[in-house]
Amino acid sequence: MRIPGLAGKVYEKLGVNVKLLPGGEIFPALERGVIDAAEFVGPYQDRRMGLHKAAKYYYTTGWHEPSNVTELMINKKAWESLPADLQAIVRSCAQACNLDSHAWSEANNADALTDLVTNEGVIAQTLPDDVVMQLKKLTDEVLAEKSAADPLTKKVHDHFMAFRDKHRSWASISEKPYHGLISS
Repeated sequence: MRIPGLAGKVYEKLGVNVKLLPGGEIFPALERGVIDAAEFVGPYQDRRMGLHKAAKYYYTTGWHEPSNVTELMINKKAWESLPADLQAIVRSCAQACNLDSHAWSEANNADALTDLVTNEGVIAQTLPDDVVMQLKKLTDEVLAEKSAADPLTKKVHDHFMAFRDKHRSWASISEKPYHGLISS
């Protein structure tokens, strides 16, 4: 399976033979049987790459990637040399790009998935709950291993988890009822 990053480490723990391939090599690898599965971006980009011509099953549940983000990396010394007004402009532009990208993806992925299922014979399903729970268990193990091996990773992990836990209390009374009851 083509899947990079920490999610790849999780799948390796599950016993999957993980391959790191650039996006442009996914379709030929699927077509030739070098890989049996691939994780890429979402229905719009997957359709654009023609992945549905090599794989007809589309499993969702972005257990490893609940949302998309963009990144902007700037050398710290260069960043600090910028005046405050230019730093504010860069921050604002980066935020706008991230929000625009997320909104664009959400809007276009729905139509793309409908097209893939309706016109291309793709079978879309969610991963079974027991598989998702096993992936969660293994994710926790991978994150614990990575955190134990590096102080900076541990610091980032601990801060993220603390924020997630705090946010979860809000989301459980705001978003969860909406997604579970109202929008279903």
